[in-house]
Amino acid sequence: MKKILLLSVLFFVALSSCAQVRMRDVFAQLPDSVLPLLTKNNRLDCIDFIENNMEARVKNRFNDHVVLEALTDDYLSIRTSESSKVEMKIIVQAGDSLIAVNRTYYGPVEDSEVRLYGMDWQFVRIVSRPEVKYFLMLPDSIRPWTPEMADTLKMIRSEADFLPLLKASLAVGKSQVVWTLQTKEFSKEIKKVADRYLQSVTMDL
Repeated sequence: MKKILLLSVLFFVALSSCAQVRMRDVFAQLPDSVLPLLTKNNRLDCIDFIENNMEARVKNRFNDHVVLEALTDDYLSIRTSESSKVEMKIIVQAGDSLIAVNRTYYGPVEDSEVRLYGMDWQFVRIVSRPEVKYFLMLPDSIRPWTPEMADTLKMIRSEADFLPLLKASLAVGKSQVVWTLQTKEFSKEIKKVADRYLQSVTMDL
């Protein structure tokens, strides 16, 4: 009986411990391989600055500026260089806590990759990106389709398939990622039409 009681106590302590994991601690203890440009002292300084309502700006290993833009109990956003940004979020998937890491590169066009890690920073998988067809918005207000409109949407899809650059954002308060198809490199004519008929795509992590 005592053994069962002890095991029960240890189980609930473990659950409580998992529930109390905060992003500040995850960020402080992450392996250098996840953000190789930042030292542990860089990360600790960023945490200290932002928690004291100061600009969380430090210099990385290459002497470039890094800015921790947001830090909550389960989320952070950090500008790792002039051409890259990282978001991290603690999520729950099938009862397990995971860390979603979204890396966005500014190229001249933004493009993202989202990976999932265990709480021990073991790699789990790369999050699949949505197909181009799911970004096409088909509002009832513009039906029935005319041949010209069908041709226009075909051009949008053709150009997007050729250059499928997608920007991701981790949704606040949800275990979701929002994808946006980038149109900056589209031809001027197709971009004008695409900006009218394209929508963002939200996916569960």
